[in-house]
Amino acid sequence: MFVYYVQPQDTLYLIARRFNTTLEKILALNDLPDPDNIKVGMKLYLDLETEEPEVENDPYTTRIVDGLLYILTTEKARFLRREPILFTLTKLNITSAPVTLNYRSSQRFDFVVLKDNQEIWRWSEDQFFAQVMERISIRPGEAQIFSALWDQRDNSGQLVAPGSYIVRGYNLAEELRRRFIPTTIRIRLAPAPLPPPITCPSDNLLNNPGLENWLDLNTPSGWQGTNLNRTRFSKSGSFAAELGTSPNQRAALTQMVSGLPRRLFRLEFWAREIPQTPPRANFTLGAEVFFYDTKGNFISRADPVFNQAAIPEQYTSYTLTTGLSPAGTVRAEVRFIFSPATGNNSTVGIDDVDFRCLT
Repeated sequence: MFVYYVQPQDTLYLIARRFNTTLEKILALNDLPDPDNIKVGMKLYLDLETEEPEVENDPYTTRIVDGLLYILTTEKARFLRREPILFTLTKLNITSAPVTLNYRSSQRFDFVVLKDNQEIWRWSEDQFFAQVMERISIRPGEAQIFSALWDQRDNSGQLVAPGSYIVRGYNLAEELRRRFIPTTIRIRLAPAPLPPPITCPSDNLLNNPGLENWLDLNTPSGWQGTNLNRTRFSKSGSFAAELGTSPNQRAALTQMVSGLPRRLFRLEFWAREIPQTPPRANFTLGAEVFFYDTKGNFISRADPVFNQAAIPEQYTSYTLTTGLSPAGTVRAEVRFIFSPATGNNSTVGIDDVDFRCLT
């Protein structure tokens, strides 16, 4: 247990970090109901029995020298290359009497960084200090705090390499000039930046979604299919696809497009029954979305599946929203399947198909 007197600019949070304790412990030891109600010069009791940091990767080193408790801290133990590093050296009088220190100049402290026991950086390098003898008295519970920022460059201005480094904090009083307190930090390369997230295209993913362009009477441009014809029974434009033109045979209309993993997709289309004479409708129309990987291997079929047995004789809009596409998805396939049953002589028109990535 030590006594500490609040310094200018102190907060209980900063005091807790500086002395490797917690705000809760300080409040309990000092019977303080309000953590914001502290004043310069206020006496606080601190429990400094723990020498290991309570916060992970928050290096904290202590040493007692001639009645002074020295504390050397950095904000964390590991730093990215080029990241500025703040060193803080605190010296606290833990005795019951003043401690007197004599200095040759106005310089009170220094920080040194070593690599493989060789000095590579010194805070005081190329700095000038008044050459005046001074005597400083530190009262019981009083602390002096010194900080310096290192930009990870050596004394010649070169950026240091990744690796482990020793940091030493010195009090330059005549009585303690050769005494220091060390800690270790590690500098590592920054991880490679993550690629920017792939966003969903805002446009319809399908080619020739309105089924206006045909290579011949049976083949719409951009699509593949069986048992279908071009028809003028369209929702918009001049043409649509008519499925089931050969009686009692399944028909298909499909298109493969680019896909993305872990995304939702929405399929919207217009469909109608095209009755024949005499009308005998007995069929189902299915709409499905399939997902494939980079090698073209089938991964899964999206849920839900559209399956409609009764299609009106006027164009009606239908919508299917998939669940999340599986990991590894790079391609998606839109499929329309026309399945006639016994006695059917109707066909189905498909037009204005819209397939989009939602998120």
